[in-house]
Amino acid sequence: MNKPFDYPDIFYNEVIFYLETKWNRRLSDHERHVLIEGYRFGRMLEAEKEIKETG
Repeated sequence: MNKPFDYPDIFYNEVIFYLETKWNRRLSDHERHVLIEGYRFGRMLEAEKEIKETG
């Protein structure tokens, strides 16, 4: 079972690809980890905001 906000790799790959293209280099493992955690956090905030707006 997936944890909340544990998205399939395809979601992360899109964000990673975007930054690697923008910065014209491959991200380090640490940068990828920070990016994924930031993505999860941002999605969590979006979900909380949507819940408050509809609740």
